Amino acid sequence: MSPKGWGFKGNLLGDKSVTVVFDCTKLKRAVPGFQVTTRFDQGGRRCIAYLMEHLELQVEDLEFEKWCDWVIAAQEQAKQALLSSMP
Repeated sequence: MSPKGWGFKGNLLGDKSVTVVFDCTKLKRAVPGFQVTTRFDQGGRRCIAYLMEHLELQVEDLEFEKWCDWVIAAQEQAKQALLSSMP
């Protein structure tokens, strides 16, 4: 836990867990009969299984990897700047 009880890791509780409201009106108009029939965890497992079965989809993208590393470093730098500026 960081200073003053501010957490940067772990589960979000209360109002922090629902920070946006999605308006699906356009989607429902475009596909009025659509209904979700697969739970999120099941869909995730199916996606991973599909990717693992198709080697052609497992090609490393070094440019994207470099960009991801840059984003993570920027996030960590911002977090450290925030923590070091707290009284």
